[in-house]
Amino acid sequence: MQQILTMLNSFFMTTFIDALLTMLFLFLLITLLKKLLIHIVLKYENDNQQIIIKLIKIGLNIVLILGICYQFTALKEIVKTLLTGGGVLALVLGLAAQEAVGNLVSGMMILFFKPFKVGDLIKTNNGLVGTVLDISLRHTVIKTYENTQIMIPNSEINKATLENVTAADFKGDFLILQISYESDLDLAISIIAEEIMKHPDFLDLRSAAEKNDGIPAVKVRCTNFLDSGIELKAALQSRSSAVGYAMLSDLRISIKKRFDEAGIVIPYPQVVIHQN
Repeated sequence: MQQILTMLNSFFMTTFIDALLTMLFLFLLITLLKKLLIHIVLKYENDNQQIIIKLIKIGLNIVLILGICYQFTALKEIVKTLLTGGGVLALVLGLAAQEAVGNLVSGMMILFFKPFKVGDLIKTNNGLVGTVLDISLRHTVIKTYENTQIMIPNSEINKATLENVTAADFKGDFLILQISYESDLDLAISIIAEEIMKHPDFLDLRSAAEKNDGIPAVKVRCTNFLDSGIELKAALQSRSSAVGYAMLSDLRISIKKRFDEAGIVIPYPQVVIHQN
């Protein structure tokens, strides 16, 4: 019996009651600190709230575990080793080689550098287009136009070349049309400009000085002489990618009707065979 008591006395740093009270105090302190930090995040952080809260919970839980382990003599030296010298660095570097921790590090980089946030429309260099639904510590969830959800590991999306469509103040598009060589070029250019300026979603980004100087809101350029006709191109702006997509469709329809009324021909490929 005496030997058992001696072993227990060497195992615990302090008496069992003191260690228990210390662990209870540490648990309450961490819990209050966790609630306080989460409250601050919910109040002042609009973007990426969930991933910040997860990081707070993970970090404070690690502190709690280390604090509890420190109460035991057998584990005290291990905790000291981790907290001093290069122990923590060696541990982090060892874990960083693992895929899971690599995704965690990438998730933290996404959080702090904020290349995108939940709700943004993004495009990747491999052709993926979709809206960000969630950013977790492991992966990012993208909702595509086909209404499917794609989960991409953070390490992969952090290496990809991204275009954040939502981050722009406006979305620029090009309207490209062709007319035949026999059609009235000046009339076609004026019709295109009129239809664009009439559209309710077209954004006139001219400054007051540019308007006073008479700079047109729409410039239609002749960009190429093709085999079948003359190529015309106009730059236009809208509020978003979706609005711009719909506006281009509306303009093609309205301009086609105006062209028909004015006798302007939109060419199409055809072959003329001469027979002797």
